[in-house]
Amino acid sequence: MSKNKYIRNDFFVTPIFKFKNENLAKKLNEFILEKDINGIESNTANELKHNLSESNFNFFSAKDTIINESKNFIALCLKDVLNDIQNEDCDYKISFNESWYHIGSKNSTHNVHMHANCSWCGIFYLQTDQINNGGSTVFNSPIKTNYYDFGSFHLSETDVSIIPEDGLLVFFPSYLQHYQDLYRGDKDRIVVGFNCRVLEKVNIDT
Repeated sequence: MSKNKYIRNDFFVTPIFKFKNENLAKKLNEFILEKDINGIESNTANELKHNLSESNFNFFSAKDTIINESKNFIALCLKDVLNDIQNEDCDYKISFNESWYHIGSKNSTHNVHMHANCSWCGIFYLQTDQINNGGSTVFNSPIKTNYYDFGSFHLSETDVSIIPEDGLLVFFPSYLQHYQDLYRGDKDRIVVGFNCRVLEKVNIDT
């Protein structure tokens, strides 16, 4: 084996962060179940969504206590994400420019898409049938190739699947294409989605 010296750099690494808050998910789910929803109320990309209902994109504009609690928790988690990947200790002004919820019935899917006009996106899984019933969020690799050989085996893991769990909160950068695979559960699959802009960074004095 060659003993040549070298420097390795790993570029184009894509972070996906997970948090958990089952208690908040349960309360937010109860709040949503009290609402009436009729089909794709957002009237956006209807052709990509099957057997699911979607609220308008201003869900977090409500003044209810549970909405404020949810926004505060999500914002604190996103600050942890940013401080981790940017190796700093800062506060941030975060804007939820779009927020909504999905109620997916049995055999629901949401075809491949990505989110615009934001830097970070999130999914908060509130209710699912959690035992091998599908409904995973599948992220497509941002690294594309049209050729594989023995020199490119490290690129073979092209998709990453996040299995839904009640109370799981997932953050991902907005450039990632993703989709919901076929959900086979009898209980409705209920999630909250949101798009964030980071408007300001404030250094914290130590």
